[in-house]
Amino acid sequence: MAAQQSDISFEEINQKIIHHIKERDWTRDPRSLAISIALESNELLEHYQWNDTPVGTKAELAEELADIFIYGFQFAQIHDIDVPAAMLAKLEKAAKKYPANKFKGKSSDERNAAWLQSKAQFNKGGSL
Repeated sequence: MAAQQSDISFEEINQKIIHHIKERDWTRDPRSLAISIALESNELLEHYQWNDTPVGTKAELAEELADIFIYGFQFAQIHDIDVPAAMLAKLEKAAKKYPANKFKGKSSDERNAAWLQSKAQFNKGGSL
């Protein structure tokens, strides 16, 4: 079941991050932010290093994920990327690349085969 999300908007979060950074006179270049996103992603991944279930608390996982998103928002600010619009565009692209009818109601093996087929088609210069 999907977790209930708070009512705060992307723009409110964006503004809070901008305020937090400006309050401290911090400046970040895109390269440093990209590295930070990767490092924080690895810290999240570390919770799963030896197990399918995470080692650590939900709060610890949330903190790692928050770090990833905060750096991601800063990266988007520098590059003038509209995060919700980028996410919607990516979902639309993924829906075309991975049509639901190829996956919904299929066995794990069938879904894996469909995924590989879609991936191969895209890598061979598919229409996406």
